[in-house]
Order: sequence, then C-alpha cells, then structure tokens
Amino acid sequence: MAGTVNTSVDMANLALAHLKESPIRDFDFSSVASRWFKNHYAAHRDAYLAMHDWDFATVLKNLGADTTTPPFRWSYQFGKPTDCLRIPVQTVDGDPDGQVIKFEVVGQKILSNCEPPFPFRYIRRVTVEAEFSPLFVSGFAFYLAANCAHVITGKNSRAEALRQAAEDAFHTAGVADAQQGTPVPMADLDIITDR
Repeated sequence: MAGTVNTSVDMANLALAHLKESPIRDFDFSSVASRWFKNHYAAHRDAYLAMHDWDFATVLKNLGADTTTPPFRWSYQFGKPTDCLRIPVQTVDGDPDGQVIKFEVVGQKILSNCEPPFPFRYIRRVTVEAEFSPLFVSGFAFYLAANCAHVITGKNSRAEALRQAAEDAFHTAGVADAQQGTPVPMADLDIITDR
C-alpha cells in the first residue's frame, strides 16, 4: 500500500502543518524547524517504527547460524540484521498459532536453541517515506509535531495537546494495522501462566 508522502521533508511538513508553522524546503540550517528535523528526524522515525509491528516494516527472513556457538545456555547464534529495529515474538515457521521460539539478544547476535535456519520476523528501518502506510504517516506526523513543538513554537500547551493527538493516532493506526491478516499471538508471560 503506497503512503501519502514521498520524502522526509514532506513528512516534516505534515508535522509543521499541525503546528501551524511554515513548511521547510530541506533539512538544513535555514530555520529552527529545519535544524530540528536535520538533527532529530531519523531517530524519531526509527523510534516510531519500533513501537509497533507495522505491516510495511515487517520482514521475514531465514537466518543462518554463525560458525561460532555461544559459550553457554544457547546452542546457536545468528547475526541480527543491520536494519532490525525490534524483534517481536518469534514462532516456529512464523506460524501465528505456532510454538513460541525462545531467544535472547546479546549485542548484535540472536541466541537461541532453534536449529538453523531461524525463521526470523522483525521490524526493519524504513528510510523510503513512500513506503510508509497512510495511517503510519498520520500518526507519525502528530508524533513529530509533539516532539518538536516546544522547540519550534515555545508553547508547552501546544506540545501537550499534540502528545494526546499522537497517542490517539498511534492507537488508531496500530489497531487498523493489526487487523490485516491473521494476528500473531501474544507471548504467555510467566507471571500470568504461573497463577
């Protein structure tokens, strides 16, 4: 599904529209807004991507095991993909109703007793804004606006109102995104299952 923005500047300008501020032409040092986006856009994009299992940012990949094995506890180690922002629950063969695969992340390695190849599902860094889904764009615009509001406008009240709008938009986008396809089960937490 194609998004509604084509560039990072388009995305920033949607956020600025929520602030009732003039659009920018580039991430440069020509204004307070352009400086803020130059310094903070990528980090905020990655954080927002990592908050949810966005369909457009989900990758399925079979990971081969490294030749080196972990020193203890686990039988195999796998290299974490460089574009990996978050690792959700993993299941055998990626089956939504499948058995949960236990793993641990240590540095840039994924340790597990899962025999290779590891059927790995993860949330990736998406740097092409045209790939963003429309509901992601809507929520991310509010998220950006809320985070830069005080610096750009100097108004705390505006920042607070935008934080609430960002939370509402995130909830709406997350629910709609999660309703596509068969949902992946929640992991059973020991605190719940041991009652």
